Amino acid sequence: MVIALVLCCLASAVAALAGQPVPAGQPFMVPNQSPLALSLVPFTPTAAALGPQGANRFTLVSAYSSIFVQQSSRAANLDLDMELGYLSLGYAYTLHPRVRLGLELPAAFYWGGFMDGFIESYHQALGLPNGGRENAPQNQVRYDLSSRGKRIVSQDGSTQAVGDLRLKGAWLLWQGGGPALSLLGQVSLPTGDPDKGLGAGGTIPALGLSGDLPLGRWALNANVMYFYLGDTSLLEPLQADNVWAGSLSLGWAWTDSLTLRGQLNGATALVEGTGVEGLDNAILQLLLGAQWAPCHGQLISLAFAEDLIYYTSPDFTLSLSWGWSF
Repeated sequence: MVIALVLCCLASAVAALAGQPVPAGQPFMVPNQSPLALSLVPFTPTAAALGPQGANRFTLVSAYSSIFVQQSSRAANLDLDMELGYLSLGYAYTLHPRVRLGLELPAAFYWGGFMDGFIESYHQALGLPNGGRENAPQNQVRYDLSSRGKRIVSQDGSTQAVGDLRLKGAWLLWQGGGPALSLLGQVSLPTGDPDKGLGAGGTIPALGLSGDLPLGRWALNANVMYFYLGDTSLLEPLQADNVWAGSLSLGWAWTDSLTLRGQLNGATALVEGTGVEGLDNAILQLLLGAQWAPCHGQLISLAFAEDLIYYTSPDFTLSLSWGWSF
């Protein structure tokens, strides 16, 4: 790993000598790790600036989360008890100064894990609710979703699967020195497995905007995206609503190579009227962390995420990502 990083740094240095500028700072790229949101709202914020024509960008995003929800009503039952690991590989190419094309392939696994005791103590120390976690056996795995007697997802063992392949595009609408605005497009193809709860069961097109606003050592980024879920089958017989997702990210350059960042990621509810908060609630997470540029063209990001609206996001997420532009 160290040798690979050194080789990448040397390659990046060659690119710098060839006149490639340092890439714009990125917001945290980790999506919401709740398995339902991960499958149906594949939202990963991005910077609006595209980089020069011919630029390549590789990304590796990893995350680990603890998830617990036990809720039921006449309309639906949701039982999630798991720790979920996530990994995605991405590539993007700037075809034209105003056009970037890319793809991203995610994979995930969930199992009983080892963090239940820590999460309970952590919530107790901060005065946060455990949502019934303290009454359940520790380090178990369950993924059960049903509606009016019909099983939608039923898994009680460790599971892993490739997720839905995402094809992405960006068109730079405007750039004036530092500020930039881009139109974003995305299509998720149904390569995942909805029976395991790790695939939408249909194509998800999405359209959105990304904006950058540098303010001295501060940098503001905002994303908004609309997801059409009408062709998905993961929640059937429940009707998935189309979703608005967005992010607001603020970074402060402590040094030329180290940035501290805070970010809000959110989305509207996946369904309505079930009486189950894990389905009906909107999504909102706070991410705090740091980004380090070890050498030209590379960015390593470490982020911790906490749910601000209960039951639709994990109790705890830790993310580590790496990006290389050249």
